[in-house]
Amino acid sequence: MFQSSDCGYDDAALTARGESLDALLQEAHISEQDKQNALMEYLELLHSKRAAKVGVEFAERLMDRVYQAFLAHPTSEVAVDLLYNCLLVQQFHAMNFDQWRSHPSIVKCENALASLEADGRLSDCFRFCQETAATYADARFWPEALRYATRAHGYSKQLIQKKITVLENDEMLDLRDTACLICEYALHTAEGLTERLEAMLQSDLGAENFAFVLQEAQDNVDDIIVDPVEFTPEYLAIRYELEEKIDDALEHQRGYYEYCKDYWMAKRLILRSEFGISWKSPAALNPNMDFDG
Repeated sequence: MFQSSDCGYDDAALTARGESLDALLQEAHISEQDKQNALMEYLELLHSKRAAKVGVEFAERLMDRVYQAFLAHPTSEVAVDLLYNCLLVQQFHAMNFDQWRSHPSIVKCENALASLEADGRLSDCFRFCQETAATYADARFWPEALRYATRAHGYSKQLIQKKITVLENDEMLDLRDTACLICEYALHTAEGLTERLEAMLQSDLGAENFAFVLQEAQDNVDDIIVDPVEFTPEYLAIRYELEEKIDDALEHQRGYYEYCKDYWMAKRLILRSEFGISWKSPAALNPNMDFDG
């Protein structure tokens, strides 16, 4: 079906190979095992070439097809495929340093996630929510990160109650791990760790374990002062659009040395000129800190 060699591939060749794979995946006479093998071979090639842009385009195209299939036939099998395709989209966006762009794909998975929860497919729900929380945290979309971390914690708790402590991928479940992430993400939000969350975690862990987890989370949170405007409803409502506009202003260049300074300048100007929001950068609010990256 495909040559095993990955020599000589540029983005155009990788894109062409992805289009051929797309066609193969829709062929009825090809076995599911052969399709899976071809897909894994292609994904490994994209990762080895660090072909993030090609990977994003391929993964989003694949997910859109699975999403339409779920809308037509909302079965558990298709729901699982949708969640794992969304995780693939998230992986390639992370490789491209634009994690926020995963947000629309994640939103599409809400009904599939609810369907799998109702069917008791808790390990699939747990993995999706755990990795999605990390994606949102990398994008600094803290309320969303907290919401998915809390859901992951709930699934973990249910699995442990069913005496399931090790998942299919050999990951061990420990409520202290998920609780620590809840605390860490909550500390980045305007409300912080609410009484409701604190009461839930104390009930789940016990007072001693909760105190340990909370201290660990506090140690993990940066001491960097951020502008309180980032906690306002007005700011939270435009974050995705804001990131799109910043990305356009910087001509989609990311991750280079001193990128953060260009990012902050573009962010400040766009917030002021297009949204009427006054915002101060971490460099302005933390004059004694060195921001070289």
